Amino acid sequence: MRIWQSVRFKIVFGFFVVIAPMVVFLIYNNLYAMKVVRQQISAHYDNLLQTNITENDNILHEYMVYLNRLESNPDVPLIQALTAADSDFMLAKIRLLNQFVRDSSGIYYGMMDTLFLFDRKADDLYYVTQDNSTYTEKKDVLLGWSRNYLRSKGRLQPDAGEWTPIVIGTEPDSRYLMWTYDLGLDVYAGVLVRDRSLLRVLEGFDVGPDGGTFLLNKEGELLANSDSALMNDNVFRRTIASRAGNYGIVKQGGKSYLVLSQASDQVDAVYAIVMRDDYILQNLPFFQKVLYYWIPLLVALLLMIYLLFLQRIMFKPLVDLIRGMRKLGQGRFDIRLPTDQSSEFAFMSGTFNNMAGQIEKLKIDVYEEQLRVQKAEYKHLQVQINPHFYMNSLNIVYNLAALKDFKSVQKLSLHLADYFRFLMQSHRQTVRLEDELRHIGHYLEIQKIRYAGKLDFDVRVRPEHLGCELSPLMVQPFVENSVIHGFGKKMPDGTMFRIEIETEADAEDPEAHMLLRIRDNGIGFPAGMLADLAAGTYAEGTGEEHLGIWNILRRYRMLYGDERGIAFANAQEGGAVVTIRLPCKGAAAAIADVPSGDGGDEEQAG
Repeated sequence: MRIWQSVRFKIVFGFFVVIAPMVVFLIYNNLYAMKVVRQQISAHYDNLLQTNITENDNILHEYMVYLNRLESNPDVPLIQALTAADSDFMLAKIRLLNQFVRDSSGIYYGMMDTLFLFDRKADDLYYVTQDNSTYTEKKDVLLGWSRNYLRSKGRLQPDAGEWTPIVIGTEPDSRYLMWTYDLGLDVYAGVLVRDRSLLRVLEGFDVGPDGGTFLLNKEGELLANSDSALMNDNVFRRTIASRAGNYGIVKQGGKSYLVLSQASDQVDAVYAIVMRDDYILQNLPFFQKVLYYWIPLLVALLLMIYLLFLQRIMFKPLVDLIRGMRKLGQGRFDIRLPTDQSSEFAFMSGTFNNMAGQIEKLKIDVYEEQLRVQKAEYKHLQVQINPHFYMNSLNIVYNLAALKDFKSVQKLSLHLADYFRFLMQSHRQTVRLEDELRHIGHYLEIQKIRYAGKLDFDVRVRPEHLGCELSPLMVQPFVENSVIHGFGKKMPDGTMFRIEIETEADAEDPEAHMLLRIRDNGIGFPAGMLADLAAGTYAEGTGEEHLGIWNILRRYRMLYGDERGIAFANAQEGGAVVTIRLPCKGAAAAIADVPSGDGGDEEQAG
């Protein structure tokens, strides 16, 4: 039976059909809740990011407006018109630097690093800075840059009108954004903003140990240095820059990251927040545990309880019932099932027990009837006698008496008396092999008198086999078949017809079995007959002509249960060979199971 046809499979499958939608719903509900949380957190961080970018852009715009307002400062034309030797020049310069200090404090906002003024005519740079650690280095870089790019007609760099990235120094935070403005009269004003300062608010966000806040240009190049390993991957940086204005999940190094990025309106920069996806949900342990632990454990627990319940009330009674039916089919009619179960299975078990008891009683009745039939059949087989042999024997006695060969008549009469006396005693269950051979000797002596000078026989039996017991008339019919078919159908060729009987130990079981062989030098068995005998179909279609062989095969099977214990063959030099495998020990006990007839019965051979 296929497994999907069993009740066990259907019940378990039905449980999964019922529980699976519930599990799927729970998983979907948790996944949906986690998705909502992720979206809410993403939207919140995205709003904070946009707010910070807007604030930074407003501050940068204010710096640009401040540089524009310097055009109206009266000290700027004085610096341009006077020389360094004039006292008013130095006063104007001091007033301008003081104003830079006051204004930078007012518009610093934590971002402005340096305010400077470049006098092209005097080839001099005036500036104030919030970070004096690189004062000289800044002056040298700004002065060199101004000399190269600032002319009387304004800025000559191709990105005029934009915030320009510039590097001052070799420290990690040496990247700046610079804006310059032409005040006229070969005077230029400028402001420096440290790139890192644009991330001053974002760096306070909680993005987890593997996350970070980054500032890149639109080509994915870092504007602010970062120690994060994520920024070592060019593809990942370009992916972040290309997603400006959107947020979503990006795979990197086998992990999922939530990426939020927005572009600035004032500078060529993209602000980005990157955090591990699972870090977002770390504050939601309940959902994670429910999804990854509790739901599978709950399903496994429910399934275990359900299966134990079914095992107790359904599977075990069903298995017991199936096993009982199998044992009943194997002939074990004493099997009984327990009835301490649920009412339905108790009824089925009780009905099975009643059925088994009735079958057991019926089997005993049938077995007893078979014994009676077998007893009658065995008795019938024993009483079959060949009337031709009896009539021929009487004719021989008459002819010998007519010839007045009284000595032969006496000899023949004694052999006939002993022969028929043995037949009269054939109701016995067993006879010794010695008695069976003596009976065969009487038969062959009668045939020798009948066919004087044409027939002879030789018996060679081991002494240890003479005491073996066998069913009466188990061997004699084969000897009689040799005389009738082997001798009777043999063409006269001047040779004497000879029958040999011998025994030997069975090679497979020498202690318990022997082989008795009857051999003649007649015409042997026909090929078709040998084939039928080997196939076990010969006895099915034979008539009275070979009733003796059928009789012996039938009796042998009834006594020993294996008619293959008799083998038929033709000798290479000619003649038939019959080999009978007979038990030597326990033969009487085996044969005693078959009841015998009551009266004197006679045997017929074909």
